[in-house]
Amino acid sequence: MDKSKASDTLLKVENLTVQFPIKRGSIIGKKKWLRAVDDISFTIKRGETLALVGESGSGKTTAALAAARLVKAHSGSVELNGEDFLALDDETLRTARAKLQFIFQDPYSSLNPRLKAESIVREPLANLNTGSQTNDKKAEHNRIVDELFEAVGLRPEQKKLFPHQFSGGQRQRIGIARALATQPELIICDEPVSALDVAVQAQILNLLRKIQHERNLTYLFISHDLGVVQYMCDSIAVMYLGKIVEYADRLSLFNNPQHPYTAALLSAVPSVDRQRRSKYKRILIPGDTPDALNPPIGCRFSSRCPAAQPICSESEPPLISRTDGHQVACHLVSDTGESPISALI
Repeated sequence: MDKSKASDTLLKVENLTVQFPIKRGSIIGKKKWLRAVDDISFTIKRGETLALVGESGSGKTTAALAAARLVKAHSGSVELNGEDFLALDDETLRTARAKLQFIFQDPYSSLNPRLKAESIVREPLANLNTGSQTNDKKAEHNRIVDELFEAVGLRPEQKKLFPHQFSGGQRQRIGIARALATQPELIICDEPVSALDVAVQAQILNLLRKIQHERNLTYLFISHDLGVVQYMCDSIAVMYLGKIVEYADRLSLFNNPQHPYTAALLSAVPSVDRQRRSKYKRILIPGDTPDALNPPIGCRFSSRCPAAQPICSESEPPLISRTDGHQVACHLVSDTGESPISALI
């Protein structure tokens, strides 16, 4: 990471918790609370990319939605550009949202099928009153739309087409252009290539990297694909059952994973590299993911961890910085970074 950016934090999330009420049994049954996100913290430097990774149901998308105030946070704080994002009133939030945009997972359902491509990209400009203060707002918005179509690799004549007339990759390019329309500083990429063919995935990832460099964008990148994460991200937070269990820069995490769950995820990444295959022998995780309403006592991964010891099911390990800023929540990792992973591989 660029050391010159060490104090230039764009997004700071602290102790974020999101919980949803769940009713079970009869109408008068006691309400239970599901903690989808449980007391997590992370920061993103301007111009960099942080990945939230984990299995489905780990809480990564909910954490991003809460950071953007699209779902309600139960507690914690979110600062965007040093401003308390969760405390903004409706009108101020409307203005601030121009600086935070989403690229959604499914390019088929995230675009209005009744609007032409140019209208889809122009819509945020009108809704958020974005653009220079010129007398001819329509001409200004048309100019911005033209520039965005060129930036994402779409032809001018495609502006008049409807979403069903595009391929999946082209639809995602429209989604990217829409996200860029308000000149955001932070873009939340929620599994942006998981619904695309492998060849198209590479094109979209390269486009995201290109526009990030050109526009100094910051990404919060949500994915379960560690191959994609390794290509795109500067730092990575690994989530399991609503908790961050490991947090490190990309090189540290891929070269020296310390949590058994992270090691198991890495061992499942296909590779043609013989040395990598020999380093990460397949680690099988037994059983199913526990019920999020009744997570295991102690470490949430203890019921499935192949290296678990009695202490793991007795107390919850805190997320502690071990070496070189590498953070891990595991009772079995020493202060010097010695991990139980060596016994598994």
